[in-house]
Amino acid sequence: MASYLFGDSSSSSEHKGYDYYTPPVTKKHAFRKLFVDDEIIDVDSYDTKGKTNETIDGDDNVGGSDCDYSEEDEENDEENDEENDEENNRDNTNDCDFTFSNINDVVPCVGMSFDTLDEAEKFYRDYGRNVGFDVIIRNTHKHSRSHDPSSRMFICKKGGRLAPISHCKGKRIRDSIPRTGCCARMCVAHQVKINKWKITSIKLVHNHAMVTPDKTQFFRRPQNIDPITRALIELFNKSGIETAKIMRLLSETSGGVQNLGFSNQDIRNVIRDIRRRVFDDGDAECGLLLLRQLQQESINGEFFYRVDVDDENRVRGLVWVDPRSMNAYKNFGDVVTFDSTYRTNRYCMPFIPITGVNHHFQNIFFGFALVRDEKEESYKWVLETWLEAVDNKAPITIITDQDVALGNAIAKVMPQTKHTYCTWHISSKFPEKLSTLYTNYPEFKSDFNACVYKSLTPTEFEGRWEDLVAKYQLQDHVWLNQMFSIKDQWIGAYTKGYFAAGMTTTSRSESMNSFFDEYVKASTGLKEFIENSQKALEAQYLREVKGDYETEETARRLVLRSSLEIEASKIYTKEMFKRFQKEYVKSASYTMKRASNSESWFKMYLVEKSTLPENSRRSYQIFVSSEGTIECICKNFEHSGMLCKHIIHYLVKKDRTKIPSIYIMPRWTRDGNKIVGPLPYVPPVLANVGETQTARYSALCQSFQSLGAIGSCSVPRYKYIMNVIEREKCSVNNIFLIEEKNERTQESFRQEDYQHDPIFDPPISQTKGRKKQERYKSGIETSTSSNKQRKCGKCGLIGGNHDRRNCTFLPGQFK
Repeated sequence: MASYLFGDSSSSSEHKGYDYYTPPVTKKHAFRKLFVDDEIIDVDSYDTKGKTNETIDGDDNVGGSDCDYSEEDEENDEENDEENDEENNRDNTNDCDFTFSNINDVVPCVGMSFDTLDEAEKFYRDYGRNVGFDVIIRNTHKHSRSHDPSSRMFICKKGGRLAPISHCKGKRIRDSIPRTGCCARMCVAHQVKINKWKITSIKLVHNHAMVTPDKTQFFRRPQNIDPITRALIELFNKSGIETAKIMRLLSETSGGVQNLGFSNQDIRNVIRDIRRRVFDDGDAECGLLLLRQLQQESINGEFFYRVDVDDENRVRGLVWVDPRSMNAYKNFGDVVTFDSTYRTNRYCMPFIPITGVNHHFQNIFFGFALVRDEKEESYKWVLETWLEAVDNKAPITIITDQDVALGNAIAKVMPQTKHTYCTWHISSKFPEKLSTLYTNYPEFKSDFNACVYKSLTPTEFEGRWEDLVAKYQLQDHVWLNQMFSIKDQWIGAYTKGYFAAGMTTTSRSESMNSFFDEYVKASTGLKEFIENSQKALEAQYLREVKGDYETEETARRLVLRSSLEIEASKIYTKEMFKRFQKEYVKSASYTMKRASNSESWFKMYLVEKSTLPENSRRSYQIFVSSEGTIECICKNFEHSGMLCKHIIHYLVKKDRTKIPSIYIMPRWTRDGNKIVGPLPYVPPVLANVGETQTARYSALCQSFQSLGAIGSCSVPRYKYIMNVIEREKCSVNNIFLIEEKNERTQESFRQEDYQHDPIFDPPISQTKGRKKQERYKSGIETSTSSNKQRKCGKCGLIGGNHDRRNCTFLPGQFK
């Protein structure tokens, strides 16, 4: 029984005993078709022998149906494959290469051709979503020689019948899609001579109700995440944007969530696949390749990195220093903070940002390191390797937390460097260690703080300490005795005699840790960590450039407008002048008087704050030598490099109009970053336009912004530009297809040129500190919980408390 369809597809409302749905054919593309045995085909190319030989291999849950082909049909089809290909190639003059401005207005028909198989699949999936049914791949045939796809059948998701599901213990039970034996399908075949994919048969009849438009957005269509969208998702993920926010960004750009064609879970799957690809290729290998790339792109190959491996060639330590960090260390390397408490990464390896401050009192990086453990040998290797990168020039002062292993390593590698402890880490232990004293003696806290923080000289501190011990009977207090034994490393009366840029804590390094929290997670690997460190370095560089611009192009706001204040505004950077101005304003509330002394080679002055009551005033001694040097008992200049309010008051009283040159530290001046000469710095290029698709996509988007602004002015402009884009899109695909294939072949050869011993990922580090406690389980939960041990699908280890997503062993190592 045959019937001709011209533009409108209408037939009886019953078919094999059930209602069915046939989508209408649009008037714009009304093709002459023949409806034979429920199959719509081209009238001119109709051949009763041209049925496709297909067996189900695209969906595990699909079984046979009333519409399945028989085995005899399959044998006949196999014999006629070559004959059909020749006939299709002869008929290609009647084929149409369709380019549509609105694909939702088009109904598939025999004769349509597409450039690629993906385009054909996307066309049918978009058509199905517009009509209201989901699409799955039923089977795919491949060429016998090239093994490339030669034909593919797409069917309605409710086609076929359900295969029996075996419920295995330990496997997740999924909900199944009800099958109705729907016969709707589309078959495409590859035309070799013209290199096109042609629709060879089509069925538009459904025996079930269609899904409403508001629910089609929930179809499972992971293929609808095109390569460009995948690249954007990867870019957003690298920038620290969460999955939900990525979904909102993409939905805004596409006009709503319903137009995306994927969900949050699909985005998570893309991110999972990206990370799995990195770890399957070897995270350590990818990180090493990135470091080598940064070294090649740096000026004269000055980028420095070293990798330490163990006997199994697993990464044990990693140090890398950018040329910008080397130049910054030459200018500001007198003080370094060293913090190893950050370990948010896949391997729980302690991350060590080696930091300092520049002339704007901003954080700067002198290098980065990752170590497997917190042993003395590991720290010693990091310090020695880092010194090698900075020409073996040790800093004046290094500030760390109270770590014995790190302290021993510093004493051996940098014996001339003054090592001080972070006062914040020590003071944070006061409530825990001194809680009993705080409770029993209300005055103890004020006496203890006065002894620790208000003592100006070692002699004053020791006297107050002795009084404190005697008053509260602290002779046998273990922790206080231990802290007193290392008093020269954390008490200000001892440490202020050494230059430390005014820093007493490792907060500079810890603030960088909070910066990394925006980019890294517990699943971040070595390669991604290195990339994030370069991002932090670039952010630091831009902050410094911005500080230079604001210092040079803006004028300071003066308070007293004295000659001393005006000169300071011309010498110091914007931030450091604010600090000088703050001390300068405070100096106005002090008074000075000459003090008698028996020595003739210096004069002594007493400076007091006149706004305080006489019984609570503190006298600060200023010593002026016969050579003109000035020294204050507060040691602020020695510790920070900036004049204190006491010396500034002395200069004002002596009618000094300029700051003595010996009290102007070059590191705080406007040219502080040019002490050793500016380094021609080129930011490291992590994604060259000619290397990654994401970079090329970003460059093209920027170029098309002006074109979009012009085209959006009117409807005719918009239609014209859209037609041009559609036309040129096909031309670009046809012109550059062969060239891109050759480039990929050459790229594979270039990647194979580099040969080296493989480096494997490090194991999970066991660092110091309290282990994470397991959640308490009740007796019922313990008795009912399964004792089955987990098996890793990558290495085969049973009971290893990991899976293939975070496995650090070799593939098949325990199988």
